[in-house]
Amino acid sequence: MNLTALLVDDELPILENLSFILPWEDMGIEIVGTARSGSEALDKVAECHPDIMLCDIRMPSMDGLELIQILREQGETCEIILLTGYQQFEYARTAIRYNVHEYICKPIDYLDLEQKLRELASQIQKKRLEVEAERHRKSEMEVWVRHKHIIDLMRKEEDALYSSPPSSPEPQASSLRYILLLIDVSGYFKHSIGWSGARHQSWHGMIRSKLREITDRMCEGTLLISARKGEWCMLVEASDEWRLRADALAQQVQLELDTTFEIGSGMRTRVIQDVMPVKLDDQMAERYRHCQRLLIMNDSNQRSDPQEQESAEHSIMSSKEPSSRTTMWITKEDLDLITRWIRQGNKQGLIDLLAMLKHRMSEHKSTLDGVAENSLRFLLVHMLRELREVHVMAEQDEMHFWSALHSATSIKELIELAEALAYVCHDKKSVPRPSVSELISSACEYMNARLECDLGIDEVADWLGISPGYFCQLFKNQMGVTFVEYMTQKRMESAALLLRTTEWSITAIGEATGYKERRYFSKVFHKHFHMKPSEFRSNQRAGS
Repeated sequence: MNLTALLVDDELPILENLSFILPWEDMGIEIVGTARSGSEALDKVAECHPDIMLCDIRMPSMDGLELIQILREQGETCEIILLTGYQQFEYARTAIRYNVHEYICKPIDYLDLEQKLRELASQIQKKRLEVEAERHRKSEMEVWVRHKHIIDLMRKEEDALYSSPPSSPEPQASSLRYILLLIDVSGYFKHSIGWSGARHQSWHGMIRSKLREITDRMCEGTLLISARKGEWCMLVEASDEWRLRADALAQQVQLELDTTFEIGSGMRTRVIQDVMPVKLDDQMAERYRHCQRLLIMNDSNQRSDPQEQESAEHSIMSSKEPSSRTTMWITKEDLDLITRWIRQGNKQGLIDLLAMLKHRMSEHKSTLDGVAENSLRFLLVHMLRELREVHVMAEQDEMHFWSALHSATSIKELIELAEALAYVCHDKKSVPRPSVSELISSACEYMNARLECDLGIDEVADWLGISPGYFCQLFKNQMGVTFVEYMTQKRMESAALLLRTTEWSITAIGEATGYKERRYFSKVFHKHFHMKPSEFRSNQRAGS
C-alpha cells in the first residue's frame, strides 16, 4: 500500500518542481494534495491525513511552524520535512520540539531530498509492519485466551488453572448465550492408526479450515473450538431464530465434511446439537458432557433430532441402575469371552460383544467418568495381549495400536480402537515370534525413549508381554548389565550431552533424565564421572 504526501509551499514553481522532479511513484508515495498557505494545508490534512508533509516555513496568514504546532496539538502524527531559505537556530529548535523529521534549506538539492524521502518511506513502512505484527500477535493471543477459557470451562478447570487477563474479551462475551454443536468424525481414530504426527496435524488443519469456511459463510461470529482429536465444538450465538440457524449449520457441516473424507475410509460426520442456550460461565461443562453422552448413545445415527436426544437421555438417566454396574461394567466373563473369540479368530463374536458393552455403557449415568475409561483401557490391554499370544499382528502394527492406546483421550476413541482390534482377528495369520535379540532391542528402544520417566522392570516386561523375571534374565544375558545399570548409563550419557549443548540448569537436566531431586542427581553423576555436573560443564567449556 502506497504512502501519501501533502506538499505545502507558497511559491508555485517550487510546488511544481516538488511534484514533477521527484520520482514519487517509484518511491511508493502518492501526492494527495498541495497547499499554498498554512491555513489551506490545515484543511487538507484534516481531509486526507497524509503520511508525509513537505512544508515551507515562511508563508502568508499561517507559517509552517504555527501549522505544525496546531497539527501536533490535534494529534496528527504525519512525518514532516521542513523547507526553508533561512538557516536560523530558532527554526531548528522549534522543529525539534514538534518532532519534525528533517530540516532542509533552500535551494533544494532534489537528489538529497529524494534520498531522505526514500529513507523516511522505508522507516514508515517498517513501523507499519511492526505495528501490524503486534496487532496480529495481540489478536492471536486474544483468540488463544478465549479458546483456552472455553476449553477450561468445558473441563471445569478455569478456577484452578486460568484467570482471564485484562485484555481478554471474555467478560463481554460471557453475558451472551450460545448453543453448542458438537462435531465428531466417527471412524477417524480407527482410520488414523499409524499416521505420523505431521499427517494428524495436516488433517486436523484441513478440517478446521473447512469448518471455519462454513461458519464464516453461514453464521459469522460463531466460536470454533478444537475440543480433542477428531472433535470440534461450535458455539452459535443464541440470538434471533437461533434454532433455525443452528439446525441449518449442523446440516451443512455434515453434508460438506462427509465429501472431504477418503472413499472407503469409514469416516463420517456426526453432529450433536444441544437444545439449551447457555452462558459460557454457567453450564458449559454440563452441556458439553451432555452432548458427549448423546454422541455415544446415538452412535448408529449420523444426526438425531435434538428434542428426541434430550428425551432419550432423560429416559436413560431416570431409569433404575443396577448398583453392581455403577462401578464396573466389564466383567470377568466378558474378558473370558474376548480371550475365546480372539483365539478362535471369531471377528463377529468380538464385534457383537463390543456392541453389547457399548449398549451397557450407554445405560449408565457414569458413562463419561474415570471408571468407565479405565475399564476400557484395561479391556484394550487385554485384547492386545491376547492378540500377541496368537501372533495375529506384525510387530509394527502392534506398535501402532499401543501408540494409539497411549494417545487416546476419550471414551469414543477407546471404543473405536477396540472395534479396530476386533477386525484384526479376521483372517489371522502366523507371525514368527521375535528372537531374543529383537525382544531386547525393542526393550532398549522403549527404555531409551523414557529416560525421564520413573520406569520400572515391571512396566518394560509388561510392554514386551513377558514376565519380569524372564525379562531380567534375558536382558542381563543379552546386554551384559542389569536393567538398573543400563538405565543409569543411558541417563548419564543424556545428562552429559545436555550439559555440553544446553544452558539448562542442573535441576532441569536432572529432571529431564529421570532424577527429580538435584542432590541425588548430582550424587549419581559424581559417582559416574568422578566430578560434579557443574564441574563437568566448566571443563567442557574450557576444553572447547
